[in-house]
Amino acid sequence: MRAAVLACALPCVAFAQGGAAPGVEDVQRLFAKPPDDSRVLMRWWWFGPAVTTGEIEAEMRQMKAGGIGGFELAVVYPMALDDPARGLRNERYLSPGFLDKVAFTSRKARELGLRMDVTIGSGWSFGGPYITPDLAATRLRSDRREITPDRTSVARPVPYEGDRLIAAFVGRGSLAEVDPTSFRALDVSGAGPIALPPGEGPRLLLLYFSSPTGQVVKRAAVGAEGYVLDHYQRAAIEKHLREAGDKLLAAAGPGGIHAAFCDSLEVYGGDWTADMFSEFQKRRGYDLRGLLPRLEYDAGERSETLRRDFGRTLTELYEERFLAPMREWATRNKVLFRIQNYGEPPASLASSRYADLIDGEGWNFRTLTSARWAASAAHLFGKPVTTSETWTWLHSPAFRATPLDVKAEADQHFLSGINQLVGHGWPYSPPEAGTPGWPFYAAAVLSDKNPWWPVMPDLAAYLQRVSFLLRQGEPVADVALYAPTDDAWSTFKPGTPRYLNLFLKIVDWIGPKVVPAILDAGHGFDLVDDGTLEEAWRRRYKAIVLPGVRWMPEATRRWLADYARDGGTVLAVRRKPEGEWPSLELVSEDDLSARLARAVPADLTVTPPTPAVGFVHRRLPDADVYFLANSGNLPLDVSARFRTATPHAEQWDPRTGGVERLQAQRGEIALALEPYASRVIVFRKDARSARAARSRVVSASEDLRSGWSVRFGDTGAGDAVDLPHSWAGDPARRFFSGTATYRLTVEPPAAFRSAEGRVYLDFGEAKPMEREPLPGGTLRGNSFAALVAPPIREAATVFVNGRRAGSLWAPPYRVDVTDLLRDGANEIRVDVYNTAINQLAEGGRLPDMRPVVERYGLRTRLQDLDGLQPLPSGILSPPRLVLER
Repeated sequence: MRAAVLACALPCVAFAQGGAAPGVEDVQRLFAKPPDDSRVLMRWWWFGPAVTTGEIEAEMRQMKAGGIGGFELAVVYPMALDDPARGLRNERYLSPGFLDKVAFTSRKARELGLRMDVTIGSGWSFGGPYITPDLAATRLRSDRREITPDRTSVARPVPYEGDRLIAAFVGRGSLAEVDPTSFRALDVSGAGPIALPPGEGPRLLLLYFSSPTGQVVKRAAVGAEGYVLDHYQRAAIEKHLREAGDKLLAAAGPGGIHAAFCDSLEVYGGDWTADMFSEFQKRRGYDLRGLLPRLEYDAGERSETLRRDFGRTLTELYEERFLAPMREWATRNKVLFRIQNYGEPPASLASSRYADLIDGEGWNFRTLTSARWAASAAHLFGKPVTTSETWTWLHSPAFRATPLDVKAEADQHFLSGINQLVGHGWPYSPPEAGTPGWPFYAAAVLSDKNPWWPVMPDLAAYLQRVSFLLRQGEPVADVALYAPTDDAWSTFKPGTPRYLNLFLKIVDWIGPKVVPAILDAGHGFDLVDDGTLEEAWRRRYKAIVLPGVRWMPEATRRWLADYARDGGTVLAVRRKPEGEWPSLELVSEDDLSARLARAVPADLTVTPPTPAVGFVHRRLPDADVYFLANSGNLPLDVSARFRTATPHAEQWDPRTGGVERLQAQRGEIALALEPYASRVIVFRKDARSARAARSRVVSASEDLRSGWSVRFGDTGAGDAVDLPHSWAGDPARRFFSGTATYRLTVEPPAAFRSAEGRVYLDFGEAKPMEREPLPGGTLRGNSFAALVAPPIREAATVFVNGRRAGSLWAPPYRVDVTDLLRDGANEIRVDVYNTAINQLAEGGRLPDMRPVVERYGLRTRLQDLDGLQPLPSGILSPPRLVLER
């Protein structure tokens, strides 16, 4: 049966040189210390660009020390004026001085073992000063005016600069009431007035222009200002690659750049190109010019058919004239091509075949995010690595995000199929910028300028370990969700908001209920579309869901019939597609989950059911690997039943790399999940000796509430405090951001020094909290945030008798101190790190953007940084020494 699961369809990155897919023993060995290529990357914003080789090297060394594997160079708007006295100088983008900095960065990256990607161009979308009006993005623009019945001609309109009149029509109706079937094309050739036929009653004149969008590069650096290029014109991207791409690659030198990156496709309203009429005629077999009113006005099925053909033509032109030349250029220059292949122009799922690395974003794994879109394409095209722009707007404003925020959002990307995180990000910030330094307007600050940076190596190790694991073997997904591309194209109505965004149109068509229904049935899924049917056949999904599909190509209809005859299950949701479908089963959205569960045994069932728990399943030749995460802010005690369970179950700790043997009872494993916790469960085919997980009970505890001292920074002898303690309540310390060192000398009772059991320093649980209530228009209430109040605000490192016991940055907030305790007095030291918000709340720390705007124009705004208040900071729950036996 073609619905059987393929084994080892994808190569393994970590073992690419070996040829064969790795077995569980090799994977476990590397899980403890994963290869560097699975480390998190950072988007490194160079502002201005005003950078120096000294600061470039310093920041790269900090990345290396923090466990970060490399960076994606992104050059954006200035943050300061030139100031020679302070060492600030904005060099023009692509100037010799700037390219020298790129060359230095490339050499230093290789020396330090850091990966270097680069955005080809400044800001987004692609464009610059070399993009002349004939190469710039263009749109179809219409103008409407009512005319009286007696008019026999109208003056030829005086076009705006760059406009070209391409068609005109007259028809019955008015601006308020239009009869789209009545429009008759007018002759617009030549010069002078445009002749009108005789008419009766109110009439409407429609004028259509090929018009520049006027869009310029967003967030451009100095010297990078210019028009966004026409993504349907090969000459435009070739010009961009000559002017920007070739220079960047030449500066970096052979082997200097790992991947060339195309950031957000945000070419708003760009729906036209100079030869659109001839290309449409060649591809679709009929003339578009005389039918333009049906694109804009609704004429029933005739408009839907035309819009579908128009959308298909735009997608094809984008693939052939932008993606194909980009891939050819990257291959010729021996770099990988990485792209966020969704947005405007209307990129289809299938068009991701042109990419070496497919990039996504978006954190809600129970919705259809572009991260899922990217992961699906990667699975279909056999790409073992799927990248993601991660932590955009994380817990806005900048500097507010905590390590737990970072982990919790990353887990949602992992649950969507991502296995290479590109952090958003790392703002270049020289000493002259002061503390806490320059932020990027739409991101967390995940650099050494952040007070909780000391725990970054541990956080980065977790992210690296999971990223590595989720590349191994092959992805297991039993369900394919059909992307209704024809239906999405049929809604392409010029002039309506975001109408060119094919990805969002598909999301809207699928609706909000289908994805949760698939997940609640206990399954992973991939999107497939009409252009990936051959790849979908090889993936051998066990069920295919058609979400409200009305239109589909005849070839897809035949493919689905073959799939069903071969034993696959096809379910239509809400409606059946047009045409005869005698054997197609129709189900409602509310019944979809139960019907899928009957058709295909659940891969993972959680009892009691909860939408908070997600999973990813990877299959090795000799084992099945499951990554599970609690995406919610409440602790959960659940029983997980695994379809592929064997008697040889293990739990792999993604924070430490440790392995424990588990007892699976009839395929079920009991799991106690803290808020935002994650687990790795592995089922081997063969037995192996691993330490058994033991159930322990608390036999003694010692409250450590009193007798502490605290010192702020590196100065002072320390003040006596009892716990809980937050320095945000101290008028003298409330604006302090940095490290506060708490110390306590304690002599544990004799029971804690016995040979039996383990001793933990336990700071208590993270308590659930509500989302911050804020007025509309702010991102603070809408960006991702871990909704708990932890006992440590926001992270800490624990030392016992001068030796490091571990770090605290996510539940459970406790460390094992058994092997560090000694007879007699013991010194416990807890270095607590908060965020930079307290310091920013004092005022006077943010860059003054007014002179920058005066000199360079409004290129960005610092967002959500007004009205800041100090946040609770310190140890907010008294710790205990706990003995477990």
